[in-house]
This record gives sequence, C-alpha cells and structure tokens, in this order.
Amino acid sequence: MKKKSAAVLGIALSACMAVVLTACGIFDLGKGDNNYPYDIAVSEGYTESEGSWLAETTPTSTLYRRLWEEAVADGSFSGTYFEFLKELDLGDGGAYLQNSLLSAVSVVAYMNSSSASAGAGVILSVDAASGDMDVMTNYHVVYSAASQRIYNHIELYLYGSETSAQKLTATYTGGSASEDIALLHVEGSDKVIATGSGAKTYTNREIVQDSAAKAVTIGDSDALLAGDKVYAIGNPEAWGISVTEGVVSVDAEYVTMESIDGSGEVSMLEIRTDATVNHGNSGGGLFNAAGELIGIVNARSEANGVEGVGYAIPVDHAMAVAENIRANGGSLSYARLGITIETAESRSVFDPVSGRTFRSEKLVVRSVTEGAAKKSGMDVGDTIVSLTLGGKTVEATRRYKVTNLLLEVRKGDSLTVVVSRDGQPKTLQVTFDADGYFETGI
Repeated sequence: MKKKSAAVLGIALSACMAVVLTACGIFDLGKGDNNYPYDIAVSEGYTESEGSWLAETTPTSTLYRRLWEEAVADGSFSGTYFEFLKELDLGDGGAYLQNSLLSAVSVVAYMNSSSASAGAGVILSVDAASGDMDVMTNYHVVYSAASQRIYNHIELYLYGSETSAQKLTATYTGGSASEDIALLHVEGSDKVIATGSGAKTYTNREIVQDSAAKAVTIGDSDALLAGDKVYAIGNPEAWGISVTEGVVSVDAEYVTMESIDGSGEVSMLEIRTDATVNHGNSGGGLFNAAGELIGIVNARSEANGVEGVGYAIPVDHAMAVAENIRANGGSLSYARLGITIETAESRSVFDPVSGRTFRSEKLVVRSVTEGAAKKSGMDVGDTIVSLTLGGKTVEATRRYKVTNLLLEVRKGDSLTVVVSRDGQPKTLQVTFDADGYFETGI
C-alpha cells in the first residue's frame, strides 16, 4: 500500500502552515491477542451485535438521529432510522445556523500596525452585563512567525459589525502551537479608540451590550459520521463572516504538518470536509446541522490535483486542549503513559438499526518505557480495551479517544485501564502522582 501525501496549507491570511497529509500503514506490528474491545464486552455478558454495541457506546450525530432515538425510547416509533426518515420525509438543513452566526467573530492581529494576520474565532462565553467574553481561535492566527511571538494587537469583530468603529480589543490568555489552539479574552471595561470620521472612545462593554452575541453551543465530534452535513463559518479573505456547506469526508484522521514556528513536523487530529474553506477561515467553527460546534477549521489542501479538501480540529479535542491550557496557567501539559500505542488492525462495522457505519480499531501497546503505565503493570502486546477517569469511561475503539482522555488528566489523578492480555481482560490502575508523568507542550 502506497503512502498518500498532499501539500496542505494553514489558512490564516499571513500565517500559513505547510503540511503533509499521510495515511498510516504499519504492517509489521504484532497484533496483540484476538480481542477487540467488543469481544471483551461479549465475554462480560453483552449479547447484541458489534454494530449495536458501537451504536450504544457512540454519541448520536445529527439532530434527526436524536429525534429518532427519542421516538423509539418513548414508544411512538419502532422502526429503523431509515424508516423514520422515510415516514417523516426529514432532511438536515441549516436553519439552526442563525444562532451559530452570533457566536462567530472575525479576528485581526498585527504587530505595531504591520505584519497583519486575519482569521476567525468562536465565542466560548459572553457576559452581557460586564461585556467580558472568551474566544477560541487558531494559534497560527495570532502568532507572528516573523517575530516568533504572539501579535501584540488583537481585534475582534462580531457578526454584522465588521467595521473599524465597532471593533473589540482582546488579549491572548494561553495556547498551544502544536495543537494550533489559542484562547483570547475580551475585558469589558477596556477602552477602545475608534478610527475614521467621528471617532470616539468607548468600552468593549458598550459594543457587547449593544450586540446579539451568544456563546457557541458545543457539539460532540465523536458522534460524527462520514457523510454528515456540516457548515463552515469563517472570515475568508478577511471579507467578513460567511457560511459554506459540505459534508464530513473523514470523521477523524491524523495529518502531519509543519509546525507553526518552522521547528519541525507535528501530527494533528483533524476532521476532513469538502465544505469550502479559504485563507481567513482559520479559527472559525465547523458546525453540524443542529448549529452545534463540532470543529475548529485550521487548514485546507492546496496540492495540485486536490480540490475541496478542508480540515478542522475536532471540538472534543479542541475543548480538551482549551481546558488543559486553562488548568495549567496558559500552557499545555500532557499526561504521558510512557507507552507507544499503534493501530494493529481496523475494520468497519454497520449497525442496520441506527443506520450507522463505524470504524473499529484494535489498539496494541508496542513499547513501554519508564513511566506511569509501566508502574501499573502494562506490557508490550496488551490490547487497550477501555479507560476510566473519574466517572467517565471511554471505549478504546479509536486511537484519538485515548489521546483526548489523557488531555483531561491532572496531577494526582488515577486512570483505570482495562487491557486484553492472552485473551483475558485485565484491569490496571495508572496513577499520575509525579511531575515526570507530564510533559509541557509548545
């Protein structure tokens, strides 16, 4: 199998990231034992099909699938999802995006009136009384590669208010170059001097209070399926907020790209979509048909012969990064198990009742170094079945699920890991009680 590659560029106007898209294919890896996570569920008493198990353990993606599940649960409908759609003649639409537009901002960043960058962002929280606002965008939108630091002037424009007389001033509060996530804060009491004729001094609070700005509704990117309808809201070519429509081409894949500071390559988890994205869409939201944020747009393909390929960081991953940054004073701190996990096998599974096709992976431990996992007794050849942190259990059916949960680990936390070893489930306790079990990210 040949490794496919394509040139991909980040899409802030002045902060492009050269990347290479790769398809992983590791065929010399030991397969571990014969168990997938589903097989362990069966050994513990589960009696339905693998498709049913995956449907039960995976969130529902679109609004109409949720309506179907509710109808089945309350007894008003007893057929399959396809029968539900046929009977009600339903189709996904973009009506819910009207609220999503109010959660979008245009972002302009510059260094002393020069070397400007333009992109977009999404409002995570807004306080109408104080005028305070928190926004998420891409790191490469607010980072100056030329000076290798964050731009010292950052301005935001709400949807419908893209004029210099109505800008908001924002400050950078934290971020990660390797994850391409940055957090911005608007302080309501800060004074802003408008430009142009009739310029006056006002506060951020005045603009926020006079707006219809809303906090974005967070969706669940883990629920996405290939073919789901999506909408990209961004600031293409710095012309102001606009919407494009497409579908999910690939629900989750790892893309290798050049780091923002040019120091090397990084691997990023991405949703691939054919929704049109252009320079300036960076940091804007990718939304589902219910108007829920399911990704942060950050790249597109610009390779010869490759058209209509855009990328967005899945919102589950982006929010885990954001919360980690907040918890660690503005920078990222990764919990490290001290192991290498590879996808030894993968397969597709179809559930005819819900009408969903899933990808199921077998994640096998390829190497173990000194660290929290070795201390717990984890060994080479173990197949990861599930991980539990607090009251949250994640079935290890995709590699990114392990990565996302590790972003939620803090010092002192204990992670329960179920592995399959020699065909039998084994429960391990991994305790992150030392600074050496964490790594500061760039």
